[in-house]
Amino acid sequence: MLHPHPSFMVEILCPHCDEEIELEDDASGEFACPLCDGEFEWNVNEGDSSGALNGFTFDASSIKPMAVVQGVIVGISFIVFLMCFTADPLYTLSIGDDEWLYSADTMTVQPDQEIYGMSGTEEYSAYIDHLTQTQEDYPGGFGQDIDKMVEAMEGWDSAGNTYQFLTLIALISMILMPILSLTFILYERNVIDMPVKAAVLVHFSGRGAYYLGCFMWFLAIILHMILAPEASGPIGMGQSDVGMFGYAGAFWLGLVISLLAPIVHAGLSLLPQSS
Repeated sequence: MLHPHPSFMVEILCPHCDEEIELEDDASGEFACPLCDGEFEWNVNEGDSSGALNGFTFDASSIKPMAVVQGVIVGISFIVFLMCFTADPLYTLSIGDDEWLYSADTMTVQPDQEIYGMSGTEEYSAYIDHLTQTQEDYPGGFGQDIDKMVEAMEGWDSAGNTYQFLTLIALISMILMPILSLTFILYERNVIDMPVKAAVLVHFSGRGAYYLGCFMWFLAIILHMILAPEASGPIGMGQSDVGMFGYAGAFWLGLVISLLAPIVHAGLSLLPQSS
């Protein structure tokens, strides 16, 4: 006697609630999730009237408003992050009509505000080497002031290195997010195939990459503020006519966005999603 070929079950992720559900491996068509009642298509043939290609379909009615808002938040975050990542300078000190500009790895000194014969845009290490050599050439002549300046330059250099390292991690995380999210979308549309556990990992890694990026960005700003010495005092210019000083606007905007954007993004994820 011939027995019918047994059907096997496959596990997939519901595109609405992201929970695992089971379907027969040869099932195709439109289904309703038993957990959230959200409708979705699975194994749709190329010749369907909806215009599907290799199971990939686009249905404007399936776009969730919350997801759109979250996408806008991510986009704004990335734009502001790039402003902070490429900002130069991070900190400005005004002395009279001149400005001292501090970036992550360089400092700019105007010619009429030179440091013992050195001015222009140079790396902190170059100023440190110059000041150290000056102290060796004139032992006891300037001693205490140069020590303070060297210590301050080392502080700015350390703060800048920390800032660059953490923002680089943030940049990598934010670049990974759309890559992983697109990979999961292609899996949902049955364009690519992968084990369901791998799909779950890709899905949550994509979300986590955004939060990790924002956290590293926020941490980079906070640590820079903690590690960098106040420019108006410890660099030997404390007796000068110091006017305005402080961090650039992009730096402060980055501090606000890196903290609030992921909180709002996560909050939207907790709201009920309409199917």
